[in-house]
Amino acid sequence: MVLGIDVQKKPIRLTKHAVQRALKYDLAPELIERMIWEGERQREGKTKAKYVLKTKNGVWVAVCEVYPDQIIVITIMKGR
Repeated sequence: MVLGIDVQKKPIRLTKHAVQRALKYDLAPELIERMIWEGERQREGKTKAKYVLKTKNGVWVAVCEVYPDQIIVITIMKGR
């Protein structure tokens, strides 16, 4: 931990539904990672969070379950 920032990233796992959505939108795995690491986090409950990433191709939203040892992507949406 450096200056209160955890430099080690948690593994990201995708549900079957999230994989289907990523394939539907033809998203690269790198963009899904960027949604989580660079996107704006919005808490949705105790373990749930939304990550919103604005790109030149639009707004992408990843709904995730966040645990101490991993992040599970539940679904991916294209925003406005």
